[in-house]
Amino acid sequence: MKYESNTTLQVAAQKMRVARKVVVTTHAKPDGDAFGSVIALCEVLKRQQTDVTALFMPPIPSGLKNICGELKLTTYQDGYELPEADLYVVVDTGAWSQVAPIREQLEKYLDKTLIIDHHISGDIPAAFKHIDSKAAACCEIIAKFVDELMAHVFEDKVVSNALYVGIATDTGWFKFSNTRPQTHELAARLIAAGVDHAALYAQSEQTERPEKLKLMIRALSSLELLNKDSAAVMVLRKADFTETGALPEETERFVDIPQVVSSVQVVVLICEPLDDSPIRISFRSKPGKNAVNVADLAANFNGGGHTRAAGAKCDGDLDEVLAKVKNLLTA
Repeated sequence: MKYESNTTLQVAAQKMRVARKVVVTTHAKPDGDAFGSVIALCEVLKRQQTDVTALFMPPIPSGLKNICGELKLTTYQDGYELPEADLYVVVDTGAWSQVAPIREQLEKYLDKTLIIDHHISGDIPAAFKHIDSKAAACCEIIAKFVDELMAHVFEDKVVSNALYVGIATDTGWFKFSNTRPQTHELAARLIAAGVDHAALYAQSEQTERPEKLKLMIRALSSLELLNKDSAAVMVLRKADFTETGALPEETERFVDIPQVVSSVQVVVLICEPLDDSPIRISFRSKPGKNAVNVADLAANFNGGGHTRAAGAKCDGDLDEVLAKVKNLLTA
């Protein structure tokens, strides 16, 4: 199945206008871009008197919850049933593996499901897809949608803050190679509308627990440099989480740290789950003439993402997964 747009922004926006009840969701363990995309879109739909559900599959990073204003959030739990709706919108992913808890229910409504995404791969056969893989963040696309849906939309503090957090976090606060002129232009519009970017950075990036630092030490202690120091691999085992008291979601940004070494072109972080869930693998690479397409690496584990940032989830033995990753990096 080719993962590409079949619906224009204008047509998709019209579907939202006429829908009386809309469910908006994103991938499990939402990052800033996923969370911001849901919040911005739901806030605008709410203001247009749409009955909207903002559905999240936990965990939700605590630093993000301050940007949702008075918007009610629905957190998925075992036994949750998707409400009947006129339209189901999935943002920042098009992969079944990332919405696994609701897959069985969502499959019943694919004929009225819209995907809005910026990734290069996905396998959810939704009836409507609006994909822009050149966008630095899904919030770049959502900004166009809310602009289409409501006049003076950036004057809404919840919307503008959510969009800014989305584009900032998905570009590493404008450091990553996916940052483009349109990203800075949107950031400028949002700041001009009143976004306090320094306060949002503090809320999003400087509210961590001491346990995260302890886990970071474990990750760096596990680091191996391979292939003439061009590749770095880190592993976090179940014991690392239990002994430090850190949570699985507190690994955010760890995979970026080894890129400070000039010779390192690609980084992989492998995390063993605390329960029976799959092993999580995160991939990152630097741009340049020796750039590694990490989406191709992730595909070896049925994952995907972007050329410079990708991920995968897989079952199996941790050491076997580690060995496979090393083989790929040294091939």
